[in-house]
Amino acid sequence: MPRTDIKPAFQAEYITGNFWRMIMAIEEDVRIITNATGEKKIITRKLVPKREEFPDGYMVYFPQGHSIFIAADDKEQLHRVGVLSDPRLVDMESGEDVPQDYNLSPKEIVERRTKNRPRPPGAMVETYVEENTDA
Repeated sequence: MPRTDIKPAFQAEYITGNFWRMIMAIEEDVRIITNATGEKKIITRKLVPKREEFPDGYMVYFPQGHSIFIAADDKEQLHRVGVLSDPRLVDMESGEDVPQDYNLSPKEIVERRTKNRPRPPGAMVETYVEENTDA
């Protein structure tokens, strides 16, 4: 039987400290030119890099060997990667998602199937008593 290589899609670690990132801000410059026909506004926009500091984030490690750092205030990115929920299981050979109950033991499989299907009271283990037939 071939052995599959199933791992969590990522591992996330919450980190606090002093971090910074570069963001691009748009600065507008409005110049007013007055001529014989009236006033005319000329608007110029520039992208200006600015350094922004933040106190915490998540270091996310992937089983393929790479990692990324995501700021804790970047909720859209955290949701897209799935950091705020449990990681899904991935087959490392095919890259496909694996169901959560794929690697369960036989006992766990039976418990999971009967979890929402309780047995009726009459179906409990019955004991049979052998009668002594010595006459």
